Amino acid sequence: MAVLDTEHEQFACDGISVVELEGEIDIATACGVHTRLIEKIAHGCVVVDLDEVAFIDASGVNALVGAMREAARASRHLCLASPPRQLSRILDVLSLRSVMPTHSDADAALAAHTSCGRKRALVPRQKV
Repeated sequence: MAVLDTEHEQFACDGISVVELEGEIDIATACGVHTRLIEKIAHGCVVVDLDEVAFIDASGVNALVGAMREAARASRHLCLASPPRQLSRILDVLSLRSVMPTHSDADAALAAHTSCGRKRALVPRQKV
């Protein structure tokens, strides 16, 4: 199954949530992060704010990729904001930026979502 380019795909949006992640996303926390993102995707598009993430390993990247796949299946947008340097490098090396849109911060992600003519009913930010 092909992964949709959710940055350019025009989905009907019911609103957008900002999910703020923090700390370490590793084998011990990745499953919980994935579950929380899937819950948010069920209600609308999602910006994953990674500004407070200190570390992310392969299981964390896998959780984000899995959430992106679920967003595409649900016809929702999911994008990353403030990815740490380590994650940015992984996205570049694995050529994932084409399917995982990234923005400098959550405000830029929200602006990009709005500028494409998508509905912006912002759900309060939640830390995970």
